[in-house]
Amino acid sequence: MDLFDQVMKMEKDGEALYRELAKRAPAFGMAKIFDWLADQEQKHYETFLKMKEGKSVAVAGDEVLRNIKDIFEGWKKNTPQVDPSASQANLYRQALETEQRSVALYEEQSKMASKPEQKEIWLKIAAEEKNHERVLENIIEFVTKPDFWVENAEFSHLEANYYL
Repeated sequence: MDLFDQVMKMEKDGEALYRELAKRAPAFGMAKIFDWLADQEQKHYETFLKMKEGKSVAVAGDEVLRNIKDIFEGWKKNTPQVDPSASQANLYRQALETEQRSVALYEEQSKMASKPEQKEIWLKIAAEEKNHERVLENIIEFVTKPDFWVENAEFSHLEANYYL
């Protein structure tokens, strides 16, 4: 299996995982986030397919990430009742590990790219995968926080952006 086939399979596997997580999501906003992540993986697949075929490729930024931040902000204010099973939280961790492996692979490929435009594509997709990591980290924190955090006036956070 060549490199492009390998990364295209990774992206398809990621898309399938996110589609499944969207179906299981305990809240509409969370389902929306997983659908967005799945769509992003599909875009990456298409980018790698074009690269494999030797076609010209451009990776554009995605403004939807701002909307996801708004969803998290809404959760902090309204705190919906989310009670995912331990296996669901573990699926989120599995998705996070997949994103981390993708970032490492894409950054490594950027170092080996012979053409500057290909190096730029690898780095842009790695940066997008890093954004996916942050989204998943926030989801994991959100769904697991009740298991390890006690709200109490005695305790405070030293960092203003603790939840971000």
